[in-house]
Amino acid sequence: MLIFLLLYPFLWLSTQRKEWHSWNGFLYRIWAKVLYFGMGIKMKTEWEFEPNPKQNYIYVSNHTSYMDISAMVMTVPNFSVFMGKASLSKVPLFGYIFKKIHIPVSRGQGSSRFEAFEKVKEALAEGKNVLIYPEGGIIGNNQPTLNPFKDGAFRAAIQTDIPLVPVTILYNWIIFPDKQPFKFTRHACKMIYHKPIITTNLEDKDIEDLKNKTFQLIDSTIKENI
Repeated sequence: MLIFLLLYPFLWLSTQRKEWHSWNGFLYRIWAKVLYFGMGIKMKTEWEFEPNPKQNYIYVSNHTSYMDISAMVMTVPNFSVFMGKASLSKVPLFGYIFKKIHIPVSRGQGSSRFEAFEKVKEALAEGKNVLIYPEGGIIGNNQPTLNPFKDGAFRAAIQTDIPLVPVTILYNWIIFPDKQPFKFTRHACKMIYHKPIITTNLEDKDIEDLKNKTFQLIDSTIKENI
């Protein structure tokens, strides 16, 4: 919180014009790096491909802890926006930035999901990366077991021809469990960025196959590492 408050004037300023939004991503990375360093957590990042700096991607990841957001903004190159639950908009100070730059969605509301989907496509058209947790949030108590994926990220990837990158986040459920907010365990975090899945020439009828392929890859990687 202290780090965030120190950076907040600059974070607030970066939201005021669209062309300044990329500075928000730069400041987030500073926040995340200081956070992980201050907590004594080593970050191990494994890339199975070399990201093209001229290409934007949809990154889809498992979600087990609030530490996942900082882990992704620290390790994903270039400016990214993320989709998150609408209640984040009510968080003091942070909520303002979230609403201005990122993509809120209300669970169970069809109109909110549709609006969020359109904002995802808009962000991709502007050349931004989009970070999505396809489980729809941190669901259940049996972490790190995956919950079924929702269609949105995969539909957006197919309809925009943007490569989809599966991401496996390991051990954040140990470091900072979602259901135990005052429990902290020092443990290395590991990020695995799998090879992109090319979505060119795919159609809506391929959403289920793309979703299942991504689920199986992340699920098997988790099981290999626990």
